[in-house]
Amino acid sequence: MFAMRHTQDVHSMTQRNMKHTMPTLYATILVAMCVLNAPCEMMCSCFAMAPVEPAPTSQATTVTGNQNVKPMSSPSGMRSPDRKRLVRKGTMTRTVAREIAPAAATATGATTVPATGGAAGNTNGNATPAAPVTAEAAAAALESALALTQNADFRAWYESQHIFLAPRSRLQNLQFSLWSDDQACIAKREGDTKFLTAGCTPMTIRISAKVNEAWADSFERYFGFPEHALDSVAYRVGDGSQAAIEKAITETLAQHGIICSAQSIAPDHQWILDRSMPEVRDVADAVIQTYWSGQRGRPNARQRIEALTSFVQNAIPYRKVDDGRNDAVKDGKYRCGLRTPGEVLLDGGDCDSKSLLLATLIRSVDERTPVALVYCMNDTTPHMCLAVGCDMFEGEQRINVNGAYMALIETTSDWDIGHVGSGTDIVNAEAQLLR
Repeated sequence: MFAMRHTQDVHSMTQRNMKHTMPTLYATILVAMCVLNAPCEMMCSCFAMAPVEPAPTSQATTVTGNQNVKPMSSPSGMRSPDRKRLVRKGTMTRTVAREIAPAAATATGATTVPATGGAAGNTNGNATPAAPVTAEAAAAALESALALTQNADFRAWYESQHIFLAPRSRLQNLQFSLWSDDQACIAKREGDTKFLTAGCTPMTIRISAKVNEAWADSFERYFGFPEHALDSVAYRVGDGSQAAIEKAITETLAQHGIICSAQSIAPDHQWILDRSMPEVRDVADAVIQTYWSGQRGRPNARQRIEALTSFVQNAIPYRKVDDGRNDAVKDGKYRCGLRTPGEVLLDGGDCDSKSLLLATLIRSVDERTPVALVYCMNDTTPHMCLAVGCDMFEGEQRINVNGAYMALIETTSDWDIGHVGSGTDIVNAEAQLLR
């Protein structure tokens, strides 16, 4: 767990409210802006899978004005041919299961169910639909696949328990790291440079909130799959075991927050968000209440997002997430370089982990606020930022997701809402809208 540092009092709301009115001509001081976002891991290096093709080393496109981002149609990790090469953070291509010797004919001489479930040929050469697979036949095909020695590691995991049992609550009153917020002092921006109003002092903020540490650790352990479970999956040709083992893999991974398709394996962000919202709500409430403590009345939706964004950017440390080498719970599972929101609160995370945490915090207090994870490139490194449906101001970068404009938010450095670094290529990004 990261060490919590000392605390100071929160500044007056006067400066904080300045960000909602455009300052007139003041003397300004130039403040260097972090041009490059914190580095993110290229991919999760899972078992015997082939890595996604790396992006070319071309100069990233400068982001100006509104950008259109097509929604991600599936979790497959495939890219449309009219786009520049995009490597999705946390997505791995799959190695196809290996074929082994064909299964023998049955005692009655009947043929077995086709492994692919596709069309079978008849005597006159015309394709005819395959006969429906009965439940008994499917069970027999799965047992045939599980019996193969190559599938021993998967079988051991498949036959284990797949129900998340929430542990007895263990609430910890965490005091998060002190952070500084200068958003109220920004007079103007020019590219990656921001100008602060002379004499304006950034506010300092401290947050303490209750976190169920036992739940966070247990949910992190439940998410993902064992290191060797999919190392050497195999099937017999012609007995239906290919379809059976693929179905078993897909359904079992889904129970642990992993989406598996014929092409790829990726985290199920929606699954994680839905289960984590109740666990982070107390933290979200505490952040909003403290950040806007001097304001009369309840903060509006935009203001709540501003508070939570500042918290995730500054109070939650950036931590590389590369599975086994710095796994938060040290259990030998692969999680595609992602930490669950509760664990990020406790130990930090990188771009996709922090983006998902911010999305979860926002939705925990505003369930109808649209949020989308944006897969993009930061120069040549796979990156993720967040898009949120909220009120926007002139000059803020926004993207079009499913016909609606949403503001871009960078979670790994202290950009204000609607601004990302020039090294972040949004033009060729893809967005995953969360329900």
